[in-house]
Amino acid sequence: MRIVKILLSVFVIQFMASCGSKTQPEPSLAGKWNITSAVGNDDRHWTGSFTLKQEGSGYTGLFLWDATDGQSTGTDDVTGSYNTETKVLTMHSKVITGNIEPVVYTMNVTDNGTKMHGTWTGSSDGSVEDPGIWSAEKE
Repeated sequence: MRIVKILLSVFVIQFMASCGSKTQPEPSLAGKWNITSAVGNDDRHWTGSFTLKQEGSGYTGLFLWDATDGQSTGTDDVTGSYNTETKVLTMHSKVITGNIEPVVYTMNVTDNGTKMHGTWTGSSDGSVEDPGIWSAEKE
C-alpha cells in the first residue's frame, strides 16, 4: 500500500508540473523593420528602415536613414543585444556612411516582437539629455 501511495504522489506531482504555466519563447527580432516616426534632437524628422540579423545571442543590423528635409542621409551598421527580461534591444553604431553620426539606439520591444519604440543618443554634440525618439514596425 505504501508503494501505491508513493507512486500516486509522484504521478500527482508530475501532473501538476505539466499543468504549470509555460513561458513563451522570445520572438526573434530578425527581419526587416520600417521606421514609422523619428525626430532627432535637432527637431529634424527622419524616415527609413533597418534590417536585423540574429547572431547567437546578439544582433547585427543596417539602418537606412533619410532626413525629410533632404539634407542628411546615410547608413548605420550596428551591433547589439536584446535583454529578454526588460525587453530592451540596445544597438551601437559601428560603421557610418553619409552624413549621419554614430549613436546608441535603445529600443523597447512590444506587441510580441513586432513594434519598437526608442531613443538614440550620443551624437557628436554629446547630447544625452535630449535624445532623438523613434518607433518602428516589423514587416
